[in-house]
Amino acid sequence: MMSPRRTYHFRPEGDRLEPGRSGTPVSFAGVLLAPGAVYIAYVGEMRIYRFRGGRLEERTRGFAALDGGVSDGTVSPDALAMLVQHAKAAPRALGCEAAVEMKTQVENTEPGDVFLVCSGGLWSAVAERRITGILAAHRELRLAASLLVDCADENGESELVTCILARVADI
Repeated sequence: MMSPRRTYHFRPEGDRLEPGRSGTPVSFAGVLLAPGAVYIAYVGEMRIYRFRGGRLEERTRGFAALDGGVSDGTVSPDALAMLVQHAKAAPRALGCEAAVEMKTQVENTEPGDVFLVCSGGLWSAVAERRITGILAAHRELRLAASLLVDCADENGESELVTCILARVADI
């Protein structure tokens, strides 16, 4: 027998969870890659960066209005349809009964683009220039992710560090 679904609310007085309250604080960020395009979705304090041509660009703050090639036709209709279809599953995957107001965008990708999905434990503890240096110096994403987490740890963030890297395949 399955237990009933519960929602939780963080109380301002501390980190104790209280069942049955709505307004659950949610943090989520994800990228969904398709041929020539990426669908970006996020809510809360997670961030997504794109590393391209030696430059690190944050894609989650102030970029939600970007069109990213959708209206000019550079993202194929098939790729866009596939991205939208799969992206609708994100709120359900978070266990949300009601729609979560995620910010989303679709952008073009280039071979070799690296996307970094990370929590505040990383972006608040490690300077963007350091993240850029690590991504530029290490093509092996597993090593780069490990070094980024180590940097966060060295800067006092020993818990709650999320660091996920994905590279667009070279053609």
